[in-house]
Amino acid sequence: MRKSILESLTAGAIAIALVAAVAVPLQVEASRRHSRARGISTIELTGVMGQGVWTDEAVTAGTSWRRNFRRATPVLRVGQTTRLRLASADVAHAFSAPDLGIDPIEVYPGKTVEILVTPREAGKFEYYCTTVCGEPHFGMRGFVEVAPSGAPDGSPPPQRPGANYWLTPEPAPGADGVARGAWLYRQQGCVTCHGDAGAGGVPNPNSMNATVPELADLGRRTFLFTAADADALLAVLASGQPLQGVSEAPAVPLFPVVKRQYLATRELVRDGRRSSRLDVEGPRPPLDMPAWGARLSTDEIDAILAYLLTLGRGNTATVATTPGPHSVEGDIP
Repeated sequence: MRKSILESLTAGAIAIALVAAVAVPLQVEASRRHSRARGISTIELTGVMGQGVWTDEAVTAGTSWRRNFRRATPVLRVGQTTRLRLASADVAHAFSAPDLGIDPIEVYPGKTVEILVTPREAGKFEYYCTTVCGEPHFGMRGFVEVAPSGAPDGSPPPQRPGANYWLTPEPAPGADGVARGAWLYRQQGCVTCHGDAGAGGVPNPNSMNATVPELADLGRRTFLFTAADADALLAVLASGQPLQGVSEAPAVPLFPVVKRQYLATRELVRDGRRSSRLDVEGPRPPLDMPAWGARLSTDEIDAILAYLLTLGRGNTATVATTPGPHSVEGDIP
């Protein structure tokens, strides 16, 4: 009798398990069919640190070494919901598209993240990686195009400065500090935000400043109003004596003020600064000032600042740029 009851209970449990095993996939498939019925399409984007791109091409363990993946320019339709499926081919990334209302979303290797986007207006909206992931990090930008019909308008996306900046060839041994600073400014990616020759003007959505500040006027902001003033400070920096220990520099007008301002600028570069939100409830601005002290020595920071101090006088150092084997038209650094 007991055995019969036990056998009945066991048979019932097995039947319930089988029903559940069948029901769950049916529910998932029904959900998928429902999504398809609602017209939700999926765009897959994979972060590739080695090339500095988000790509919409398939990336596998066997192809992740490639350096010629296409930079994705997803095309969405106004008012239509689209699923973005995000993945990483290598290290931790963070995907952000502030003008589409997408705050930074962390993406880790081996795990996909999905978000739904319903754009309300047409245009080309920039996306970013906001986690410093490697040398090409500052190149992990591109554009999402939103079109009334869902078809691209055929015009190229806006250009950003510094394509393939991390491939910039190093100057010859013995190059002076300004030439080395010009190289570091480009090779480290400063150019991608602050622009060629410190021109600034790169958009920083929802930032109080709207665009990244110009640096070509650093001399003026350091109270160096002539080329001779700037040269005099550069001579002090090149002397090898730490600036903190220099109490007098007769050739530098207003030296105590200049010294204080210069050291404050160096500290800002070393420690970094987060961009302030214009709309406190809106997405985070994507472009913060990194803490370069973790990557650059004081001498290297001084070399970059020395280069910037030469810009306002029209005597700029130049560096060779290398497009690289995977450079494509419309490449966004």
